[in-house]
Amino acid sequence: MDHHLASDLHQLDTILAQVRGLALDYLHTIDTRPPASGYVPLAPLPLPDTGMGSAAGMRLFDERFGRHMPASNGPRFWGFVTGGATPAALAGDWLVSTYDLNLSAAANSIAPDIEREALALLRALFGLPADFHGIFVTGATMANVTGLAIGREWLARQHGVSIAQQGLHAIPPVTVLSGAAHSSVGKALAMLGMGRSALQPVPTLPESREAVDIGALRRALAELQGAPCIVVANAGTVNTVDFDDLRAIAALKAEF
Repeated sequence: MDHHLASDLHQLDTILAQVRGLALDYLHTIDTRPPASGYVPLAPLPLPDTGMGSAAGMRLFDERFGRHMPASNGPRFWGFVTGGATPAALAGDWLVSTYDLNLSAAANSIAPDIEREALALLRALFGLPADFHGIFVTGATMANVTGLAIGREWLARQHGVSIAQQGLHAIPPVTVLSGAAHSSVGKALAMLGMGRSALQPVPTLPESREAVDIGALRRALAELQGAPCIVVANAGTVNTVDFDDLRAIAALKAEF
């Protein structure tokens, strides 16, 4: 075994205490740290011939980058509406890395049970029916990528094909309708091969509302003359936290 790795294993208590110290130093000073770092890029260090071990690596990291860390999860950061990590989330993240589960087979891990239980709690919190399924992804953009990938597969099935098996070339160009879609929707469409131009904006309600105009959405659906499409509903827009009428959109799904 590499001597640095062997040393790390023998000094694990010391290494974790070092991590704890760095974390607490940041969290205890977060109120006074600048929310933007003003960071000037540093010249990258050359790759060393040998490793230096965890403790020395953390010291080097703190010396080079610690003072440049912006307090974007602190109370003085107003740039975006993003949630900070709670103490429970911080502890959970540490435990995830500690357990380091092998997820190659569901039968060999309790991880799927943890995910299903968490999803059941969310269904109860939001009053959703038991047949609503879900999955945890890395963030909002990947949630949109995943949702649109599922929608793309559904749309292809209306044409009698499978995107997973035959690819996008097997179906006509995709139409995606939405009112005030988040920018990540366009990014997701680009990543999924449907293209940003597939997104066709639908008028929103008057008086600076960002909720989609249901009448305008009905007309847009009617103009497709039965051709399948994807509708992106928005629940809590970024600029005004407006909500589409999800029940009305579900009714349009049943109608068309």
